[in-house]
Amino acid sequence: MTYNFDIDKIVNYLSRYKSDLSNLYTWNANISKLVGYGILSEEERLKLDSSSPFDKEIFLKNRINQRLHEAYKTDIDFFHKLCLWVIKDWGGISTSKDNDTIQLVTNFLNTDSHPFKRIASASKVGSYMFPEKYIIYDSRVAYSLNWILLAEGAGEKFFPIPDGRNSKMMALDMNVLIRLFNIENYKPATIKDLDNRLYINKKDKTLYIPESESYQVLNELIKEVHHKLWVSDKADKLYYTEMLLFSIADREVFQDVTSRVSINSIDRTL
Repeated sequence: MTYNFDIDKIVNYLSRYKSDLSNLYTWNANISKLVGYGILSEEERLKLDSSSPFDKEIFLKNRINQRLHEAYKTDIDFFHKLCLWVIKDWGGISTSKDNDTIQLVTNFLNTDSHPFKRIASASKVGSYMFPEKYIIYDSRVAYSLNWILLAEGAGEKFFPIPDGRNSKMMALDMNVLIRLFNIENYKPATIKDLDNRLYINKKDKTLYIPESESYQVLNELIKEVHHKLWVSDKADKLYYTEMLLFSIADREVFQDVTSRVSINSIDRTL
């Protein structure tokens, strides 16, 4: 199925923030294991930990990318260990069994079909290995992108949002905002319609991209946005756009939501 998005509107929204990306990005991963793995020297670790999160991140993406490719060819056990570091230590996702996670990554790298389940984990390794091809699809990226689509009228279909733990994003749930904006879609014809346990699921299908297609659609959309947004040395690495969407989700986007969304009235005459 073909989905229509207004690329220029998305680019214009993100252009407000792109020049400040180095300050907006604050994710600061624990890199101590990388010394034991022989990927960083202790001197490099100390230098990185005293650098800005942005500079640290760009260095890590380049270094880990190189070592992932080397290990994939020569030492598959170390490759798996490094994949787990990307997902668990860098990405903060540590609840699943290691064997299941390794199989998840293997499936991601060996097929063009990417299931929605645990996409936030699998796409992290994909982005680290092939930054020109894959973007990370996590709750913050989807939250920011959906808000732009909704607030700027840049698309009529929205992306399913992976589970997340951010308290601000949970408080102003983007799925609720999308449904409220499209409230007519959810009005039942009769009260008995609500006895159908799949009522919301059926209504959501008219607004959301199916989970089975969502990663491919998001990835292709971000490629289009990225190549219009960046015309410098950042143009060949999709992670700059991913980092921007990630960074603004619970700050700039949250502030935008609170500034632009209002409920003018509730009918109390019923």
